[in-house]
Amino acid sequence: MLLYGLLLIKKIMSKQKRTLEQIKADLDAAKAKLKEVQEKGDAAISAYDLRLGYNADFYLNRCPILQNHVSSFERELRNYLMLNNQLTIF
Repeated sequence: MLLYGLLLIKKIMSKQKRTLEQIKADLDAAKAKLKEVQEKGDAAISAYDLRLGYNADFYLNRCPILQNHVSSFERELRNYLMLNNQLTIF
């Protein structure tokens, strides 16, 4: 079972294309955009999105895609760190 776990981790790591720096940069950008929309409201939304009816309320409440981006990058970072820590243990 341990050997299977190590092989699975190695397989997952071989598919991992993004670096830690890339993940952190995306996470920081997602957090910054979320904060900007929370603080500035519609002023932080592009004119194009506003014309289509996608305002700050849409992005924060009705379809919280900005928070979902943050959560996704946080999960990716946790997985990256967990896999790297497990590889260094063995």
